[in-house]
Amino acid sequence: MLSTAATILPVFLIILAGYGAARTGVVPAASAQTINRFVIWIPLPALMFHIVATADWSHMWNGKYVLVMLASSFAIFAIGMALGRLAGRPLADMAVDGLNASYSNAGYLGLPMLLLAIGPQSGPYVVVAFSLMLGALFAAATIVIELAESHGHSLLRAIGKALMGVIRNPVIAPPMLGLLWWLSGFVLPAPIDRFLKLLGDAASPTALAGIGLLLAQRPAPGTASYRLVLSLSFTKLVLHPLLTAFLAIQLFGLPTHIALIAVLISAMPTGTGPFMITGIYDREGAVTSRTILLSTVVSVFTITAILSLFPA
Repeated sequence: MLSTAATILPVFLIILAGYGAARTGVVPAASAQTINRFVIWIPLPALMFHIVATADWSHMWNGKYVLVMLASSFAIFAIGMALGRLAGRPLADMAVDGLNASYSNAGYLGLPMLLLAIGPQSGPYVVVAFSLMLGALFAAATIVIELAESHGHSLLRAIGKALMGVIRNPVIAPPMLGLLWWLSGFVLPAPIDRFLKLLGDAASPTALAGIGLLLAQRPAPGTASYRLVLSLSFTKLVLHPLLTAFLAIQLFGLPTHIALIAVLISAMPTGTGPFMITGIYDREGAVTSRTILLSTVVSVFTITAILSLFPA
């Protein structure tokens, strides 16, 4: 347990450094949005494009892995919506609760953590999960919210708006372009390869520090139900990885190292995607911000426990 905790400790220490910088006033906590925007639009796309463009997909692609990630995530999304309904939340907020329960912080936290704990072979699997699973969840939540606020508009319009939102997402297009480059058979020119690697290397530590800055901000004001926050966090950190483990190991029989990657991605705390949705659609953000905070803090222990039970 201690050796496992020591392996992933640097990841959380970087988050703690960002948190400490904000709390001491060295870096304004409000700069979290600026730093996160920088990560989303510059180094993270470069990192994802480089990983996909240079991976050996002829040997790494695993359709069962994709099915496991999609099935577990959508099942947990439905549970999150059900929890929101039990709490008496409107349909649009129920969609956000679905994301709070299922939207793993796979890009900011999962990618650097798995690269450190498992190695570079985990990178392509994280990118696949991040691109397909989170993109699909983002689209599903957007469709539900659009329908809830449609005021007579059609389902087709809601789906179209959701798909446009996914296409414009800066973390969805780069891996798709990277896959097209890989399919072309061309090798990245050395200067471009070096440029993408240098820029991509900045993504992980900057993103982790940005999480610390975000956690240092005061939770969004609102009438958050702490019972709902606890339920969503439990669903994200416990039920999601348990369901993924069942599907990956018992139902689909994935190789151990791929199953571990799937379980770890599912065990990641709630990402910032749901909070962005609350801003875009002007929804209540207190439940989301507190779920992000609680699940991120508690994930230190749950992720350590998973790695101890299933060592990389």
